[in-house]
Amino acid sequence: MRLWPLRSSTFLDPDDEEWQLETWRWLLERLGGLADLMQSPLVVPTRGFFPPTDATGEARVAHVFESVKRHSRMPDDDCRLMAQPKRPEAQVAQFTILKPVEGHLPLGTFRVDGNGALITYDPEMVDQPVKLIATLAHELAHYRLNLLGEVPPGGEANLEFATDLTTVYLGFGLFGASSAFQFQQHGDAFSQGWRWSRQGYLAEREWLFALAVFFQLRDEAVDAAKPYLKPAQFKDLSRAAAYLCRQADFAALRTTS
Repeated sequence: MRLWPLRSSTFLDPDDEEWQLETWRWLLERLGGLADLMQSPLVVPTRGFFPPTDATGEARVAHVFESVKRHSRMPDDDCRLMAQPKRPEAQVAQFTILKPVEGHLPLGTFRVDGNGALITYDPEMVDQPVKLIATLAHELAHYRLNLLGEVPPGGEANLEFATDLTTVYLGFGLFGASSAFQFQQHGDAFSQGWRWSRQGYLAEREWLFALAVFFQLRDEAVDAAKPYLKPAQFKDLSRAAAYLCRQADFAALRTTS
């Protein structure tokens, strides 16, 4: 009699894993193959990538956006920024506040605007740089995919997931993985409450699998990600990288040009 369930033979759900690898192939074929991927830096939250500024509000966001555009290799693309209306807070009791950071409003949006793009963002992220960078990278990835003029594997239903995956291709996977889910309690002398955030469309484990693909395609060790991930996340990233080394479907991606 078996006392424990058999472990899955795949790192992700088989369908999700197949879609990821197929979408990686699609991106490589349309964006320039491994030679192009090697030009994407592993973007990390340091001053080297994001120089400090004394600017506040919209000026601070614009400053960060210029860095995101530069690291995405789109510094001269015509993309306009606009702040969204502020989110409402939900007071559920006299001394308790429930504040869904994501709620029903998007953290960012993208739409074609003339010959360029209009990108909007949630102004509450001004002092949350990791969330802000992840959001701006996602919307810029929308713009990059829009320029291709075709839908990714799985069609329109998978467009947002493919956009998340494109941010990994562009080097911003650490920001997506770090922002995938956050939950924290807060309080003061007058109230207590909870802040939760579910950012992005990929689940945390899917982000880490995508990051592992990024590292493995470039023949780079995942250790570079360790200082920026939680221990459990880095452990999963390491497992995903080791898993990919044993997969024939992944090995075939290395020949994509």
